[in-house]
Amino acid sequence: MSNTNEKYVFGRTQSAGEGNKKHFDSPIVSERKYHLSCGYSNWDRLLGKFDTTQRYYHGFDISPDQFPDDKGNIEFSVHNITAPFPEEHWNRYDLVHVRLLIAAIDEDEYKAAITNIHQILKPGGFLQWEEIDEVTYKLENNTVFEEIWRCFDSSFKAEGKCFRASAKVFEECMAAGYLNVERLAYSSDWDSNLRPDTEARFVAIFETLYASLLLRSGQVDDELAASKQAGELIKNYRHLCGNGNSPPLKLMRVIAQKETA
Repeated sequence: MSNTNEKYVFGRTQSAGEGNKKHFDSPIVSERKYHLSCGYSNWDRLLGKFDTTQRYYHGFDISPDQFPDDKGNIEFSVHNITAPFPEEHWNRYDLVHVRLLIAAIDEDEYKAAITNIHQILKPGGFLQWEEIDEVTYKLENNTVFEEIWRCFDSSFKAEGKCFRASAKVFEECMAAGYLNVERLAYSSDWDSNLRPDTEARFVAIFETLYASLLLRSGQVDDELAASKQAGELIKNYRHLCGNGNSPPLKLMRVIAQKETA
């Protein structure tokens, strides 16, 4: 049974993280890497395939429930990104990678998160923060995405979260004094071979986040009704895709650099 009072929209199990396994990553090579909201640590594992140099990896998440059984060469710790990190992590990391916290932290917590990340970066180190947010679902003449945008926008506002997550991260990085701050969009339409994975990713989002927000916001009475409405949306989405109307997935990425000493 879903807990509608739980701050984090998704469940805290490895299966709950399955929908987040497909990513559009461009690994940055550095001496020490730190992944916040690591969950099942798919990003760290993917990066390790490209970067065979001996490096130090550390993954943090608010809960250990999605930490993998086989941790490999990755260290894992439980921590809340909105709280200051232990002193042993200050000025330690060349790269901090954060992803998909739109449904996890409140709008007024971004400032603290950005400040805490700044503290653990080495001088000259980089922050890379990725989100699937309002930009992804802002499509005209697509009834499925219009419904998704409506649901997410109203539900996130009601919960005090920020649907314009990547824009908020950009603003807070600028305010915190980061250098070379950029907000970039990466779209799956650059490679037609990504279409099946993109469609599967959207279906996973409809099944999980959309259904959960319907229930949490009181737009439906119970889990069965939420699942049924999500199923209808998926049916309509697959119909549109079958007729050649398969929108790309846009991943928003903010890159920022800590000032040098």
